[in-house]
Amino acid sequence: MMFEMRPNLDIDQLRAFLEVADTGSFTRAAERLNRVQSGISMQIKRLEEAVGHRLFDRHGRKVRLTDQGVLLLGFARRMMSLQEEALSYLDAPALDGVVRLGASDVASYLLPGILARFAAAYPRLQLEIRCDRSWHLLDALEDGELDLALVTQHGSRQTGHLVRQEPLVWAVARDSRAHERDPVPLAVFGPGCIYREAALQALDGCGRPWRLTYSSASPSGLRAAVDAGLAVTTAVQSMLGPELRVLGADDGFPPLPEVRITLHLPARPSPPVAQLARDVIGSRETPPSA
Repeated sequence: MMFEMRPNLDIDQLRAFLEVADTGSFTRAAERLNRVQSGISMQIKRLEEAVGHRLFDRHGRKVRLTDQGVLLLGFARRMMSLQEEALSYLDAPALDGVVRLGASDVASYLLPGILARFAAAYPRLQLEIRCDRSWHLLDALEDGELDLALVTQHGSRQTGHLVRQEPLVWAVARDSRAHERDPVPLAVFGPGCIYREAALQALDGCGRPWRLTYSSASPSGLRAAVDAGLAVTTAVQSMLGPELRVLGADDGFPPLPEVRITLHLPARPSPPVAQLARDVIGSRETPPSA
């Protein structure tokens, strides 16, 4: 059986396509790419021939994406992004040595993506990971025991580079009625946690009685009580799985502050530490929906 060979999508043509789509103009796209307009028009024509569809409708000097152009747009952005990511990794310096990274329990959910990208880019670099409370990690960084600290921003340490910011929410097991009890049973981190204090102050502020049923230094300890349907907890929204549900004003729970995850590093980091910091800070993405 003979298979028809499909044409390849040319990166330069996709780049021109994206510029025309973003600017709505062949002229402005040509200016941004430092090309002549006829060259941009030719690239779009060849791309349309390759995909077998018209990608733009012309309306005087302005152009709009066709339905097929809209479909191609997302793929084109992903392909350009992958190319830039591949080139940046290939151009990165060959790093070796050891980097000691600390991550708080709340911040540690970001680690899998960060570590996977970094290990692929710098296979000779060894990472040592330490998970602890935010203020312990910041103290360790100041004492030279860590090279980087990825933590939830503490009230007394208003520094660091913002990596992620998203809502802190109330959560309960999907089939639990713990949130209807009076006083409401809570499973929260131990004393010193700024989000524990924020949760208690929020309940006091709305006049909702509460009692500390479970306290733990680790998320797994809290989740055991919550998964059993025995308590309400607080969590970063994107960390919630399908087994938990968010509680809101209709359930009698007040809003909570946002979680700010910040990266801290020494004033004069080594090249491996500086590169990892750049990768972490530059990895800001829209948090996944719960």
